[in-house]
Amino acid sequence: MKLPDAIKNLNDLAYLTRRKLENENGEQRGAVVMWRTKGAEEFNYLLQCPFCGVEEQSQAFFKKRPYRVQCSNCGKSILIEKLAPK
Repeated sequence: MKLPDAIKNLNDLAYLTRRKLENENGEQRGAVVMWRTKGAEEFNYLLQCPFCGVEEQSQAFFKKRPYRVQCSNCGKSILIEKLAPK
């Protein structure tokens, strides 16, 4: 997954995360990179769906955590879980 140019300048970002995603069998088959620039309300994300494998880039507005994105190809809802403290 090639990262977009928008996230190359980390000083402009208010939020950035990269997560591996599991399918219904618990296999890590996908990934997501989410970022939000300072002052913006919408998140941008680059998703490789763990269910169908399609890559897409889009924007979303999230009201609360945990965040969920939906694959535009297969329609599955994908949970972006909050990181647990170690």
